[in-house]
Amino acid sequence: MSEEIENINNTHNKSVSKLDDATLASENSATANESAPDLKTKPIKKASFSDRMKNHRFFLVRGIYYIFYSIWAVVMAIGMFIAWLIAMLFI
Repeated sequence: MSEEIENINNTHNKSVSKLDDATLASENSATANESAPDLKTKPIKKASFSDRMKNHRFFLVRGIYYIFYSIWAVVMAIGMFIAWLIAMLFI
């Protein structure tokens, strides 16, 4: 049991020393005038369902999207008109 603990401690110490050496080497190589390269990866933004339907390769799917989009636009226009009408009645 004690041998396992010693092995775990030894491997942990070795990995820490490797990380320290890597950070020291990178700090020494960068000069004050040079900027460090940006190694952060940008998150990939997944397209929304409506964007995927709008740009779908099948004409039928794109057609269904435009039909529902047109219906939704008409419903929203009627709703905005009713809201405007109610607002004008209570001024």
